[in-house]
Amino acid sequence: MEKRKNQSQFELEIRRRVEAKYDERNALLIHLISYAGVNILVWLIWLFSTGGFPWPLFVTLFWGVGMAGHSLDYYNKHGGGAEKREERIQEEVQRHLERLAEREREIYGADEMDDAPDVDQRRHARLSDDGELVRLDGLPEDDAAGEQRRNA
Repeated sequence: MEKRKNQSQFELEIRRRVEAKYDERNALLIHLISYAGVNILVWLIWLFSTGGFPWPLFVTLFWGVGMAGHSLDYYNKHGGGAEKREERIQEEVQRHLERLAEREREIYGADEMDDAPDVDQRRHARLSDDGELVRLDGLPEDDAAGEQRRNA
């Protein structure tokens, strides 16, 4: 029953993230439509009025800056920017793990690495979206080498 409850919580968390992505996409589309509509309206007003200085340019430029910021925010949270961010984080985590392994080799020496703390578990993990360290999928929970080191 506990596993079912955890699975349900996991599914609810996934659903919450997917809904948040769609909500933000809808907000971006509404922003884009209102930007286009208002800009068309103010440019038509300017065109059919006395003309003169193109004052709608200010609306288009300043609101355009806000529109660009909103688009970049969405891209970095849910688009290709999020994927690139995750890749950079994984590379950084891997560099830290390699430095840690090198430091442990220096401390324990190459011959005494069997006595060193088990770092294999950390090499088979990644950071989740909320910053927690989780095991990579598809890896066995306890490998034979890790089990031998723990029993030694």
